[in-house]
Amino acid sequence: MNFLRHSYILLSMLATSLSAGAQEFYQHDTTVKVFAYGKEQTLAWCGGFNNPQFSEADLNHDGKKDLVVYESGLGISTFLNVGLSDGLPSYRYEPKYALNFPPTLGYLLMRDYNCDGIADLFQRGSDGIAVYRGYYDGANELKFIYYQDLLYFNDALTGGPANAFVNPGDIPGIADVDNDGDLDFVAYYITGGYMYYYKNMRVEEGLPCDSIRIKLKDRCWGKVYQGFYRTHGLGYSCSNAGLARPAAKVTHSGNAICLFDWDLDGDMDYLDGSVSFNELTFLKNGRVEHSSPIDSMVDQDTLWQTGGKRLDIPVWPAAFTLDADQDGRTDILVAPNGGSGSENYNCIWYYRNNSTPGAPDWQFKSDSFLTDRTIDLGTASYPTLFDYNKDGKPDLIVGSDGYRQSSGLLKSRLSLYLNTSSPSGASFTLESKDLATLSAQNFSGAAPGIGDIDDDGFSDLVLGHSDGTLSYYKNMAGSETVQPDWQLNQLVLKDEGGNDINVGGAAAPLIYDLDKDGKKDLIIGNLYGYLQYYRNVSTAAGSIKLKLITTKVGKAKADPLQNIGCYSAPFIGKLDASGTDYLLLGSNSGNIYQYTGFQSGDTTGPYTLVDGSYSYIDSTHNRYNHPGTTYGIYSNHRSTVTVGDIDGSGSYTMIKGNIKGGLEFYKRKVYIASTPDTYNSCEIKVYPNPASNVLNVSWRGIASGEVDLRVVDMTGKVCVTVSAAAMPGNSTVMINHLPPGIYICMLQSGTCKYYSKFTVLR
Repeated sequence: MNFLRHSYILLSMLATSLSAGAQEFYQHDTTVKVFAYGKEQTLAWCGGFNNPQFSEADLNHDGKKDLVVYESGLGISTFLNVGLSDGLPSYRYEPKYALNFPPTLGYLLMRDYNCDGIADLFQRGSDGIAVYRGYYDGANELKFIYYQDLLYFNDALTGGPANAFVNPGDIPGIADVDNDGDLDFVAYYITGGYMYYYKNMRVEEGLPCDSIRIKLKDRCWGKVYQGFYRTHGLGYSCSNAGLARPAAKVTHSGNAICLFDWDLDGDMDYLDGSVSFNELTFLKNGRVEHSSPIDSMVDQDTLWQTGGKRLDIPVWPAAFTLDADQDGRTDILVAPNGGSGSENYNCIWYYRNNSTPGAPDWQFKSDSFLTDRTIDLGTASYPTLFDYNKDGKPDLIVGSDGYRQSSGLLKSRLSLYLNTSSPSGASFTLESKDLATLSAQNFSGAAPGIGDIDDDGFSDLVLGHSDGTLSYYKNMAGSETVQPDWQLNQLVLKDEGGNDINVGGAAAPLIYDLDKDGKKDLIIGNLYGYLQYYRNVSTAAGSIKLKLITTKVGKAKADPLQNIGCYSAPFIGKLDASGTDYLLLGSNSGNIYQYTGFQSGDTTGPYTLVDGSYSYIDSTHNRYNHPGTTYGIYSNHRSTVTVGDIDGSGSYTMIKGNIKGGLEFYKRKVYIASTPDTYNSCEIKVYPNPASNVLNVSWRGIASGEVDLRVVDMTGKVCVTVSAAAMPGNSTVMINHLPPGIYICMLQSGTCKYYSKFTVLR
């Protein structure tokens, strides 16, 4: 297998990018329980949902169909099937299986194309449909190897092979359309309007089962035209002589096709989600009952489920088939396929299939399938740990950019989860979903910063908003030993001169004594990635007085290669047993940047970037690359972090927010790579990190022969190759020609292979 082309394999070998032997770093953990409304939120730490796409696959080879959820540009989440609970499937979030998937673009659909009973993977590919074959490794984990992009050869207009094209953002239909035992493909043409039908010729041409060979069979499959209006035109025909293109659609394209047999009569009906509408249109196929030689849609429901619970999802609904209740029948989940402005909590609608042949019966069951079992605050979550009820244990307070309202705007709230940990285990329990009745203010954006900002000895609350302003809630409790009573004091927080504080967008406040003068200061992350620093210059207890010192304190920056849209979100505190405070910056890319150099109280000099991808919690697994293509995606992940000891064990935990409005939980653990013994005797170190012109590489445990060093960018392209003698155990690599970015240094000597990530900055 060519691991240079499949850069995702590097992530599955992250253990070897550390040095051999034991190391401590933050790793996913799902053992901390969360309770709400008298029940366990079994998916609490899965990170939430906004625009999910659903597929089924047996991830661990136990015979059960597990759940794979993909969000375009945001990666894959994996859930193991652990049975039924209250008639609904019970899933356990298991993020490790997501590392076995290739970087994915556009859409992800899983079907078995090669008759082996193992789910294969279909995604956008270069311009249309790329296929990855599924297989089980020695640990019975589902993995994938690239098979091919789908091309057809029978179009006289192209004069050669052409991609089975899928519009960016669209989701094609994949099913056995003609009932001949192999998978076929349906997708809207580039201009929209008509659907192209790509027939799989494997059976007709007697090819092996592990084959796909497509032919463009019909340029107006189903004899349907989808124009500007919700109602589709039926009975249309187009010339397939020479496969001349049909007339172009006059409006923009944007469709998600879900093929399924609605009435169990043996032909493929479909649900069509359009970017222009909040509803699905259902199209019924009349091929069987009318004994037609071709698929032809004969009826439609433009507001699907008008006989039941009518679907209404902003923006651009997309439907997916899977056996949600595990009764052997295909059910339907529907979620928004859009981005900004789409529904962000009640975003997964579940319709149960109770049909029998000739008697379709699809019953609405829920509009918050899965989301009601997780922590999900809509869009862009901001967690912070603070002992709210003064019992000596840090509680969890979470804000967000907000829940979508019927107007399309976001309204923010604060959620409070009390720390209910005991000697039997760590846990949180929901106490309030609207702490301090924040919803009454109609804020868009509520990033909490907690601390004594007015120097009266009580912990106050400062909220950062999406427009860059902040609000100040004074603690009126009267004592720091009781839970705070936060009352709105300044709707728009002002500086010492009476001017509104505004950092330009996405204000993320942190209250911390940065200059070590004994008074808590205000540090604010923002859209541009830097940190604005306001010194607390109050001379009277209970009086808030903030002076702007710099808009770029320490020159610390999130996503330093970007100019805007960086979304810095600061945390300062202890990360490990060293007792040292560090600065962590969450970012739009999802990387977490670790800085030092501020501990002395110096606010004038630059801080030192220690790590550009702290604990390897980053977005590199979403870089898209497969054979024949080389391009990356800068994704909107919006990482935010808080760190603390939640159970008094002395071991630190990290809670990470993201753009989906959910949370992920990490524990600081000792990691020992499960690699062959030959790997345990050698290690690699690269420095400095970040680097600019020269990268120093040292290694131990390789006594003779040569060492091959390669520097690879995140698309898998080899940028530098160096050979060196194994002894004396070090070499230098010139990288002055490399553009800024994240790279991987790969070392190989015999069976010893090691990888270490580093950043190039200029």
